[in-house]
Amino acid sequence: MLQSFFKEKYGIPLEEIKRRHAYADSKFIQVQGMDVHYRDVGEGPVLILLHGMFSSLHTWEEWIDTLKEDFRVIALDAPNYGLTGAHPKGMFKHIYSDFLNDFTDALGISECMLAGNSLGGWMSWEFAGRYPEKVKKVILIDSAGFLFVTPWLLISLALPGATFLSQTVKYPKAAFWAVIKDVYGDRSKVKKEKVDLYYDLSMREGNRAASARVVHYIRNIGGFRTGYMKNMNQPTLIMWGKKDRWIPLRHVKSFMKKIRNSESVIYDDAGHMPMEEIPEISVKDAREFLLRP
Repeated sequence: MLQSFFKEKYGIPLEEIKRRHAYADSKFIQVQGMDVHYRDVGEGPVLILLHGMFSSLHTWEEWIDTLKEDFRVIALDAPNYGLTGAHPKGMFKHIYSDFLNDFTDALGISECMLAGNSLGGWMSWEFAGRYPEKVKKVILIDSAGFLFVTPWLLISLALPGATFLSQTVKYPKAAFWAVIKDVYGDRSKVKKEKVDLYYDLSMREGNRAASARVVHYIRNIGGFRTGYMKNMNQPTLIMWGKKDRWIPLRHVKSFMKKIRNSESVIYDDAGHMPMEEIPEISVKDAREFLLRP
């Protein structure tokens, strides 16, 4: 009863969040018991964009506007985030790579390219390693994959009882300002509209608890199963913001050591999300890589 009271008091109804943040071209498709939110624009080779933890497909807006001229660009709200919401089975082994396999099958996609940021990078390299026949090229942007000192927000979500508390208390919006400023290299670029977006999507019923479950799962298995990278032969571009305060720059070398056909580009003034913070520069590099024969 108490939990239901807090959800009703502090949550934002899904239809209201859709009204505020869905796009005119937003689409929804049933996959694994979820109404998956995605955008599908442009024509050409398929490029799937995968966002990071606490984020959504909105992080790719500027990239989509550019890349839709050359590619069929599909961006989606991954399970446990955005308008898609919590996975009905919680967290489990291969949750995201198996989801991507089912998602691409549902859309009739037999081959694609991938670009993933942070948690979306994990989704990308695991999918490319487990289903190599489906993936032609990969871009990893400040990708999760190796052990690092956990940011304060992730530490708080990994604490005992965090899953329950995360859905029964009201998040202060000031905390979202702090988090987003932490993932930008230039904190002055963080705008109110961006904070409002992240806040609203986190207040979708189930998303806060789902985010905590993701962190708990990664903690409990001791990180990520990097062995799948040895199966990757796809050309891979590793993008990294030098001012990333979440995942350190030294991980670029770790990825390049594991992924044999890889190269890198470093952005001196960017943080954890170059595609959002410096979209014009990062998308230019991405486009050149993706169009390369």
